[in-house]
Amino acid sequence: MTSMDFEGIGALSAAVVAAVAIPASVLVGRWQMKAALRTAEATSEAGLAQAESAYRAALDAVRAQANAAHLQWRRGIQRDAYASFLLAANRVQELGEGFVRDNESDLSPETIRAGKNALDDALVSLKAAQTVIELEGPDDVAAPAAGMTDAAQMIGYQLGKQATYERAWGKLGRMLDESADVSAAAGRLMEALAGLRSNGPSEQDEPTGRSTRSCSDARSALPPGTLDDDEFRALLEGWTSRPPAFSSSYLDAVQRFREKEERFVRAAKIELHAPPGL
Repeated sequence: MTSMDFEGIGALSAAVVAAVAIPASVLVGRWQMKAALRTAEATSEAGLAQAESAYRAALDAVRAQANAAHLQWRRGIQRDAYASFLLAANRVQELGEGFVRDNESDLSPETIRAGKNALDDALVSLKAAQTVIELEGPDDVAAPAAGMTDAAQMIGYQLGKQATYERAWGKLGRMLDESADVSAAAGRLMEALAGLRSNGPSEQDEPTGRSTRSCSDARSALPPGTLDDDEFRALLEGWTSRPPAFSSSYLDAVQRFREKEERFVRAAKIELHAPPGL
């Protein structure tokens, strides 16, 4: 074989090797590119997962903070509502007792009317405060609050009657220091009222009984306008049985008020200090 033949064969072999090497390099490049893409994709997925986890953690933290803030805000409202109710409930008895003491003295009609209005306003405020408690709840707190309101209303009613009784009795006492005729008329009415007490509570059912008629006759001997109908009725009722502030209705109401108040305070403490979610 000639040298030209060997040279031709060498050239041909080189050409074949080159032709084979080109696709191989292309394949290697593609494999490397795919590997790089897979690595990038895995890195991207890991980054997205980490970012999503961080986002969820941040979102949970924000929600927890918002829930805690809402709970604190809600309990602040409840605490204010509970405190306002307690003040309003005890205010009724405070004003009622003050009204009774004031009526032991000689008061002008304007002062008497102002005292009545103040007591009525206190009862209205108490009812409004109790309505807020019903809205805020829970039932364990609202139930004793309703009982306190009912008892306070009875307390206010009885103290209002007691104030009328004290006012009427005070008038009679001061009349004893006036002229002989006025003093004698007041003394006769006091004696007639004492007769009601000695005859017992049956006089309440016998408005035309002898002792009651004696009281009416003694009243007519007083200067005109000395006692109005409410004042005279308060004296009759107070001396037939007991004055309103010593009646079983009043004493029972005071007892119920204190019992319901203890339950209310205990339930309010539990509600305000309960862990979140309970």
